[in-house]
Amino acid sequence: MGTDSLYYIMDYSGNYYRTNKADQLVAVAGEQDATVFTFAQANSRICVGKKASFYCMVPVEETGEDMSGAVSGRDEIDDNSGALPVEEREENDDEYISPIKELTYDEVTEPIEKSVASYDLSEMDWAEYLTHFTYLVEGLKDYKDELSKKHSDIDQKICDILHYIELCETDENEAADLVELLRVCRENRRDIKDELQRIEYFQTGFGTNANVTRAKQALKSIKGLETRKYKPRKYEELFENCVLKDRRLQREDIHRKADISLDAKQRHSVEPTFNEKDGEETMAEERSYTPFDGKENDWVSFARQQAEFYRNAGQYLTNLQIDIKELDAEIEKILLETEDANCNVAQGYKVFKRLKELRIEKKAKLKELNCLYVLTDYIDCESLADTCEDNLAEIEDIMEVPEHSELTKMQSVDNGQEENMHIVEDMVG
Repeated sequence: MGTDSLYYIMDYSGNYYRTNKADQLVAVAGEQDATVFTFAQANSRICVGKKASFYCMVPVEETGEDMSGAVSGRDEIDDNSGALPVEEREENDDEYISPIKELTYDEVTEPIEKSVASYDLSEMDWAEYLTHFTYLVEGLKDYKDELSKKHSDIDQKICDILHYIELCETDENEAADLVELLRVCRENRRDIKDELQRIEYFQTGFGTNANVTRAKQALKSIKGLETRKYKPRKYEELFENCVLKDRRLQREDIHRKADISLDAKQRHSVEPTFNEKDGEETMAEERSYTPFDGKENDWVSFARQQAEFYRNAGQYLTNLQIDIKELDAEIEKILLETEDANCNVAQGYKVFKRLKELRIEKKAKLKELNCLYVLTDYIDCESLADTCEDNLAEIEDIMEVPEHSELTKMQSVDNGQEENMHIVEDMVG
């Protein structure tokens, strides 16, 4: 099929096409009314965009063989239309123009290849983007630890080079090699530090655990679109005997017997288990003991502790970090003072004891900080605190806890202390 051949334009239903006065493609009765195009003309009209899915180019000499099945049905029409005058045949040609078909061609969209790295929002794969973001943030800790280890290794290499220059005799050639080695190590160190700084900027401004939680929630909502359910507004009877197009949906997904309030809290129910015997199913319930069985559980205190923890966890983490920095500063200050001080045995023991106390306190703070990291990582503490406080208020209503109970207890203690003070004053008097 050469580019110098002549072509007809046809659709995959066997219809031939010609151009009208507006230079648009319109369907015609048969081959004899179709416009003959060169390869370039036909290619420019139908081989780009959405039209390529509906039109094809057919060489003039091959139409009788390749499209015989599609054209044969049009030959009978050609015989009838050939007897018509030219004006009537042109009017008859216009009858084959289908506005609906043309609108359909315009509305068909070509499948777009989705990509995470696309800057065109219409080509963005949102689910994959959120998955990528979640994986990225959750993997930053290990990546940062790996970079920190490399940074430490390169610092030790530079230290070895500097000590070699300080302690060992070198000639001019070896000195030049040492300078080159030191340059390469310093450049590698700078690359690692820059990467660590980029991670710090990303984590501080965007790659937070709270954003990971939001990304997971958004990803869950996006995937939920695949199995979303429709509830009829008015015509429930219209959907009673319908056949759904999507096999993933079932009829009960559309037609519900009972309405469920959207703002109602989800209540957990015990799902019964069934035992089958002699073809009959009998419901069986099994008991499994928990740490709460057989005890008088104080759910008000439990809910209050949850709310207080998640409300103050972020600030307490910050306080611990400040405490550790202050301990490091005090340890460093003592070490600097001991460099120039001449201490006797007693003074040296006091310095050693103080350093040991500070190190033990720092170790305890670090353990507590790591425990809090485990409890708060990948959790939006502020949102969870709001939920826990709502739960606490509801539990207090259920348990009929009087308002300002904490204030009442504190006032009663203060009053008791005042009475004791009066008693002591009377005894002294």
